[in-house]
Amino acid sequence: MIDLRSINVFLAVCEARSFTTAAKRLQKTQSAVSQAVRQLEEDLGVVLIHRTSRSVSLTAAGELFRGRAAALLEDATALAALMREHDRSKLPELRVGMVDSFANAVGPLLIRSMLNEAINLSLWSDITPNLQPALKDRRCDIVVVNDAFDEDASLFRFALIREPYVLLLPRDARWEGSADDLVSLARSLPVVRYHAPSFMASQIDARFHRMNVHLSRRVSVDTTDKLLAMVAAGIGWSVTTPLALLRAPKLAGIVRIVPLPGERFERQLFMLSRRGEIDELTRRLAVTSREVLATLVAEEIAPLVPALRDDISVPDLGSVA
Repeated sequence: MIDLRSINVFLAVCEARSFTTAAKRLQKTQSAVSQAVRQLEEDLGVVLIHRTSRSVSLTAAGELFRGRAAALLEDATALAALMREHDRSKLPELRVGMVDSFANAVGPLLIRSMLNEAINLSLWSDITPNLQPALKDRRCDIVVVNDAFDEDASLFRFALIREPYVLLLPRDARWEGSADDLVSLARSLPVVRYHAPSFMASQIDARFHRMNVHLSRRVSVDTTDKLLAMVAAGIGWSVTTPLALLRAPKLAGIVRIVPLPGERFERQLFMLSRRGEIDELTRRLAVTSREVLATLVAEEIAPLVPALRDDISVPDLGSVA
C-alpha cells in the first residue's frame, strides 16, 4: 500500500532537489524525509532517487513516478476536500497568513467566519515574499497577499481590493502636487519606508526609480503605525495605501494624505489557497472579506481620502480573479 504522505515527501524532494531543503520546507528532520522516500521505494520495489552525489537526481523510474504521483496526490487531496465540503464538517485546523494591513483591518471580523469552518485557528501576519512560500510548502492553508502569482496554475485566487498608493506628508510640508515637488521633498526630508524585503517597499522603490526621484535618506520600519508616527512627528514623508491607514486612524488624522503625482499607481490584495483543496472555503472567506472591505471603504477609508474614493474598488462578491 502506497502512503500518500510519502508521496508528498518524495515530490517535495523532487522540487527542492535536496533532502535538506525539502526537510526544512516540510518542517521535518532530514532523517525522516530520507526514511519516507526509502519506504516509498520499498513499497514500489524500485529505486526512485540517485544518492551518489550531493545533488538529488531522479532515476528513470523516479521521473515516471513523479509525473503520475503529482496527479495521484492532487486527486486524493481533491477527493478529501470534496467529501469535507459535502459533509460541511469543520477542518481540524485552519492556518491563515495575512499581510499586516489586511490582518489589522479585516482579520478580526473574518475570524468569526473562520470559527465556523475550523476547530483550531492559526493566524499570523507577514510580508508577501514570506507568505507565498509558506502556502506552497503547506505551512499554511490560505494567504492574503499583495501579488496574485498569476503564473502559478496550482493556486486558487480571489481579488479582494484595488487601491491607489497615497503620499503622506507632515502637516507643515510644502506641497502643491507636482512631480517636481516630490523631487524637492526627497531632497529635503528622509523617506519613511517599509523594510526592503516587503512587496510594497519594492513596488514603491520601483516607482521612484521610474520617476527619477532619488531618495537622499531613508528610515525603514516594519509596520504602518510606526510609519505614520514618524510622519506625524515631522521626521519624514512616506507612501502607503488607504487600507493601511486604518492601522492607526488617529495618526492618519494628523498627517496630510494627498494623491501621488504621475500615472496611476496602485496595489491589489488577493486571497490564495492551493487549488483543489479548500476551494469552496476560500470562496466563502473571500466573499466575507469583500463584504467587510466594502463597508470599510464606505465608512472609514472614504472620509480619510475623499478625493480618491472612486479609485478604490472591491470586486463583485461572486467574481473570481
